[in-house]
Amino acid sequence: MSLSRAAPLTVFLQGVRVQNWVVIVASVVAIVVVLLALSLVYSRMLPAASLAGSVGVSLAAAATGVVAWLTLAPVVLPQTVGALYWPIAALGGVAAFLATLAVRAVGAGVFVTLVFGLAWSALVFVPSAILTFGITGLTGSVGFEPVDHGGSIAVNVAGGAAALGVLFAAGRAAPRPRTSALPLGVGVAAVLALSAGWITWLAWAELAIDDVTPSIVLNGLVGALGGIGGWVIVQRIRHQHTTITGVAGGLVSGLVSITAGAPLLTTVSSAVAGITAGAIACIFTLRRVGGTRRPPWFIVGSHLIAGAVGIVILGVLATGTGYLFTGDPSIIYTGRFGYIEKQVVAVLLVAAYSTGISYAVWMLLKRATASRVVVETP
Repeated sequence: MSLSRAAPLTVFLQGVRVQNWVVIVASVVAIVVVLLALSLVYSRMLPAASLAGSVGVSLAAAATGVVAWLTLAPVVLPQTVGALYWPIAALGGVAAFLATLAVRAVGAGVFVTLVFGLAWSALVFVPSAILTFGITGLTGSVGFEPVDHGGSIAVNVAGGAAALGVLFAAGRAAPRPRTSALPLGVGVAAVLALSAGWITWLAWAELAIDDVTPSIVLNGLVGALGGIGGWVIVQRIRHQHTTITGVAGGLVSGLVSITAGAPLLTTVSSAVAGITAGAIACIFTLRRVGGTRRPPWFIVGSHLIAGAVGIVILGVLATGTGYLFTGDPSIIYTGRFGYIEKQVVAVLLVAAYSTGISYAVWMLLKRATASRVVVETP
């Protein structure tokens, strides 16, 4: 399906087989469930407000990512996006939501939040999605195409790096509004919905249900449990106790770590990715949140860092294509270091770019609204 300058919906309808619609719609619904669940889970790190009001602003912020993709993709991409057009738009909503969390957490109003979300989505998410999903044409000019099954680079790495840029720009002097509390029952239900939606998206990210689907689901579950294990072990060692927040943090970190490589890893490799990501994310988050008292550092730990860990581990352990696992027991490693290099370079490129753009956009918005900013590295 070739995208032209015609209306996105009209272009999308051309050449899409009717039988694909079920999987496409189900994929979008799964991502929307993830967004709704995240908006509930992360409401506890935002300024105190009614739960409905917090979720409403979250959805409005997410809409900026959807609008940016639907508007810009047909213009900048004369290439093929195919049936991924709408799922990527939904992922843009998740990415924009993550990117605007730190902005909201330091006291930005709704208008500033939406402007930041739209600018960030246009400047960061759209090009990151082009890179992530290997859309031909523009990607070739970059010189490499990283392997990323579920869009972790565009969503988790870019979104987490946006929080990093805003936190650096805000500095220690930024306001610390009183945060909201999330009822335990709502939190548990949201975490369960988050897990179901996330794994469903990973299973249908290929827009087909086939013989690989069961292993994707299994790897998603194992990665999530591994993330919980890694986080809880570190938390027990450092603080001698386990919290529900820690379990949720480990779950998110594990799901993020497996997003890029769900169909390409073995069960053991998925566990390694989850445990490693959960442990490293926990160490980082406990140190930064404990030292600064700013909950948005959780986004950097559980999305940027956990996503980066999962993407790099994919380069090492992907069956048959990674550096170590060849699929042949008689061969210890493939020697394909270039595969790892692509993964590392993609993470560093997108993380640095998103951090820089987020820093610059936030500073410009603060100056435009005549607010005083003290720029100081946390």
